[in-house]
Amino acid sequence: MRYILRICGIFLLFFFFQSFSVIVLASTDRTSNFSSIDVRLTNLPWWIYGIILVVLIGLVFVLLRRKNQDLQNRIPIRREEPITKRRENPTIIPGNAQTIGSRDEQQDAFGFSDIYDDAFMQEFGVLAVLADGMGGLHGGREASHVAVQGFLDHYSQSSAIPSIPQKLISSLDAANQSVLQFAREQRLLGNVGTTLVAAVIFQHELYWISVGDSRIYLMQGESLTQLTNEHKYATELEKRAALGEISEEVAKNDPQRESLTSFLGLEKLEQVDISEKSISLQKGDSIILCSDGVYGSLSNDEILEVCRYLPTQESAEELITLVLSKKIVNQDNATVAILTID
Repeated sequence: MRYILRICGIFLLFFFFQSFSVIVLASTDRTSNFSSIDVRLTNLPWWIYGIILVVLIGLVFVLLRRKNQDLQNRIPIRREEPITKRRENPTIIPGNAQTIGSRDEQQDAFGFSDIYDDAFMQEFGVLAVLADGMGGLHGGREASHVAVQGFLDHYSQSSAIPSIPQKLISSLDAANQSVLQFAREQRLLGNVGTTLVAAVIFQHELYWISVGDSRIYLMQGESLTQLTNEHKYATELEKRAALGEISEEVAKNDPQRESLTSFLGLEKLEQVDISEKSISLQKGDSIILCSDGVYGSLSNDEILEVCRYLPTQESAEELITLVLSKKIVNQDNATVAILTID
């Protein structure tokens, strides 16, 4: 193709100069006849040169255009990748149950986002929250309810926050501020507290956050995994015992062992657990939120045995029935909230 273009270029220049010579000579010698002018190599009329010139220009144009198309065919065209279709939110089945146990009042609280609000689910997923008011402090019942409601309200209104983990952190802070505000109003600042755990299922992914000693379990098939850690003084005691600073006996019998080291109601939350990355979920997976009145009475095997065979709501009710069947002295409030992917 390069050689053809070069040859055409040479002929084009040749006939251009020929035509130019004819025109110049004709314009300087008005008595001359174009057909009789000798332009060195040929005596063709001027209009033939014009035709040849037009044909050559057209040929060069066609060849250049074809070459350009060949180049385009050789260069891979970068095509925009198709936008991945956003995964639809799965159908979520909630379940819940609780008992006051042998306590004077129910200090556990829980709540779900509206699972029938499709617009909310598409943007925020499905949220479950559970809180356990601290019985050793005043206002435990009010603190747990204020925390749950504050968390739910903030989560549903924080549309400007781009990610689920950031929304969970922001909502936890809002819940803590709600508890602190309640404590100030009741002049109980420093004497009000509650645990809180929250889980979100968004497009087959699980996100969670925790403060205190309530738990979140993930049930997948035949396995039950505890996702959260307890923020208790016992954890520090066990670390000190492992380092040889105190004996295991001292760590085991410390009267403050069960005291919480982090909970809502503190001016600054220094211990907060949050999922570092989302957990992929499949149909049949369940997320189980529970207070210590449940896991303190039941083993993990017992929880798994109930939840893997029964429907979600029946599982929640059966767990509480099983707790009560233990007839534990001074049975604590026990609450469970479950989300299952259908």
